[in-house]
Amino acid sequence: MSRGTTLAIALCAALVCCSALELPDFIHVCRRNEPDIEACIRRSVEDLRPQLMSGVPEYNIPSLEPLLLKELVAAEGTGGLKITARDVSAFGASNFIVQKLRIDLNTLRFALDILLPHLYIEGLYEIDGRVLLLPIRGNGPMTGNFTDATGSVKIQANLFKDAKGEEHVGLSEFRMRINIRKGSLKLDNLFGGDPTLGTVINNAINSNFDAFIKELQPLIEKALSSAFMDIGNSIVRPFTYDQLFPET
Repeated sequence: MSRGTTLAIALCAALVCCSALELPDFIHVCRRNEPDIEACIRRSVEDLRPQLMSGVPEYNIPSLEPLLLKELVAAEGTGGLKITARDVSAFGASNFIVQKLRIDLNTLRFALDILLPHLYIEGLYEIDGRVLLLPIRGNGPMTGNFTDATGSVKIQANLFKDAKGEEHVGLSEFRMRINIRKGSLKLDNLFGGDPTLGTVINNAINSNFDAFIKELQPLIEKALSSAFMDIGNSIVRPFTYDQLFPET
């Protein structure tokens, strides 16, 4: 095969890769002049939900079950508390409910309030410091159940052009603030596996869950924001702005 033929094939492949995909049937299109675009996008989210549960690899849509939070950056709270969590799997994220939605297509800003009825997590932790005036130290498996968590999300999107000059949508900012109303947490192997101290600390944590979760909240918010931003970009970036929000 000549160099010229090889180069031509490479260029064609590059154009195919950079071209917009055809919109699948499960993505509900909302027009820019839609009388109630907020309601339209909420319907679109509901149409997409079954695909979010299982994932659609051919359209770069990952599964939310489980939602993988592999890297949770260590946080330092009051009393010098240091917490690190990794390889965290969250189950139940696909059951989110959009309670309120606000959209400005001129600035590509989106704001929404969501409800997460139930999240179950499992992963690995490291902790060292004080919680509720009690010393705490350990590392190992952790599990948690969170119910009736509410979230406030702010999204900033922007337009960018592909190799063909077509405009696509990308998410440049995704900020989530959460409020976990009820929950429980179990940390295994506290104090090197001491069963008595482990039971005391776990009981103290769950008896004062609201106070303890405040130490973890910035860590959880940052991890969820990063994960959902990656998922959002993987869904919208392959399609052009005109495909997602046609003028007429």
